[in-house]
Amino acid sequence: MGRHGGFSEERAHALFSLFSGFIEGTDGKELFDAYKPKLDGITPLEVLIMGERLLKEGYSVESIKKQVEKVFNIIIPALKEYEWDEPDEESAVRWLMEENRALASHMDGMKGKIRELSSLELSSVAYSSVYSSLKKDFRKLSEFEPHYLKTENVLFPFLEKHQYFEQPLKVIWSLDDDIRAVIKEINTALDSADSLGMNEHIIIGRLFMLMMRMTYKENLVILPAAAECLSDTDNSKMLEMFSEVGFAFVHPPESSAAPQEDAEYCGGLIKMGGTGVLTVHQLVSMMNSLPVDITFVDENDEVKYFSAPKERFFTRSPAIIGRKVQNCHPPDSIDTVNRIVESFRNGSESEAKFWINLRGKMLLICYYPVRDADGKYLGTAEVTQDITEIRELKGERRLLEWDKS
Repeated sequence: MGRHGGFSEERAHALFSLFSGFIEGTDGKELFDAYKPKLDGITPLEVLIMGERLLKEGYSVESIKKQVEKVFNIIIPALKEYEWDEPDEESAVRWLMEENRALASHMDGMKGKIRELSSLELSSVAYSSVYSSLKKDFRKLSEFEPHYLKTENVLFPFLEKHQYFEQPLKVIWSLDDDIRAVIKEINTALDSADSLGMNEHIIIGRLFMLMMRMTYKENLVILPAAAECLSDTDNSKMLEMFSEVGFAFVHPPESSAAPQEDAEYCGGLIKMGGTGVLTVHQLVSMMNSLPVDITFVDENDEVKYFSAPKERFFTRSPAIIGRKVQNCHPPDSIDTVNRIVESFRNGSESEAKFWINLRGKMLLICYYPVRDADGKYLGTAEVTQDITEIRELKGERRLLEWDKS
């Protein structure tokens, strides 16, 4: 698909020395003079290898991020000279490139509006109109999120099968998170301001730098390397997965939808319809480890399964397996049970929720219809959960704060 530019240990080492020198605080001009001449012909693969080595040498993602733009500015001219064949529309890589092009076009339009605002009177109707339009443009940037989700959750796993990609992609993911944070920051700032002030300009500058430089990192390093490493089969599978995540700023390809796979049991493994493979032991243990009661009633209204969590909310006995669900409820509830099941069967409802106080706990009881890929009704799942603590949650507690409780 692409043409390898050849791997040079000398170039990879020079790039590593340049980058690590910046991190260590060595004089920038000294580093440039020493290593720039050795970087002619640098390839995307060599850039990724450099990132791998930095992380293996113990440099943190944050320390790398602080210097990445300095190094990238030096190698951009050489990377632009790297020759590779852009993939066709059957390739997932091509669609990531198209999204980047669409983003660049959108942001060019935003730059034009920002320049226009600088020439208008703050109190004028024209300023208000352009400012309102610009705010919509910034809100639209949140719709580029599927692009980052696809790179992180589809492209990266495929690339991680190759030895050079696992570590450097951690830096890219962290930069994606920076973009997400600044998009949220600028939209909050614009919603509370009537005009572009110094604070808004500073945030906008940071956001434009992060987003546009990310398109460069992808288009000049990640995607050319991906085009060379990934097979046509890989790209086809990725494109199917892309359709589940969604596309950003472009119309999706017509044939990208992944066919729904049926689950099957084979050689002691349960193939979960294209979403993974589990042993029976893993599946049963997972279901019983969830802090919820789960009961499944089939299309004939017969109880076929219930989970065995550590703490049960309602009494369940193996004797109920095969029993009609109507016989598992007191007489005054049967009519409601029948109406719920019938609404699921005919498709008029997609859930039924109830909440009760039981022994000092607030329980949420949910009923969901279970359907196959063709929409055929297979039964009903009842899920009961203790939401006492959940109701008390306030603010946020993110993953990185897990050990700070």
